[in-house]
Amino acid sequence: MTTIVVVRKGDTAVIGADTLGTYGDQRESADFIKNASKLIRVDHSWLAVTGHAAMDMALRNIFQETSCRRSFKDVNDIYKTSLQLHAILKDHYFLRLDGDNGDEAFESMQVSLLIANAHGIFGVCSKRTVLEYTKFYAFGSGEQYALGAMHAVYDRETDPERIARAGLEAAVTFDTGSGTPVEVRRVTLKDAGAS
Repeated sequence: MTTIVVVRKGDTAVIGADTLGTYGDQRESADFIKNASKLIRVDHSWLAVTGHAAMDMALRNIFQETSCRRSFKDVNDIYKTSLQLHAILKDHYFLRLDGDNGDEAFESMQVSLLIANAHGIFGVCSKRTVLEYTKFYAFGSGEQYALGAMHAVYDRETDPERIARAGLEAAVTFDTGSGTPVEVRRVTLKDAGAS
């Protein structure tokens, strides 16, 4: 349970997340958990993570490994990185697969990611679909609240951080799986033409 957001406007990209952890009905606030951040710095990119808390730890560990080749430059590079991540998670971090998958074509990576860097804002869904966003997006249990709030302010607000915070504030207000404090990071875009 979480809410993560990305926003692109002008020459800036912003990524943000709530910091609440949950285990069933138990809420674990950042007031009690020192490592509550859901944002991960990887080289010159910021990633925001949804999924099990152990996934955050696994990703941090994987990206600290110098042997893990990764690129978050564009959709194709991010897709290749997500394929490598999935293999590493299965082979070395005991990722539990979907079971019978039913009519699903691909195994789930059990995580969704948002990415912000100088090249833009991107999302990676659990089945490794990679999308590049032109304005904003959100994942997680509070994503509908965040998307609605960001949509409501995007055209009239010039600061992408305020847009991201509006989305996160709506999520932590209305979604039981998201909570304060929220955190955001800014990145300067190389090409601001798509916002």
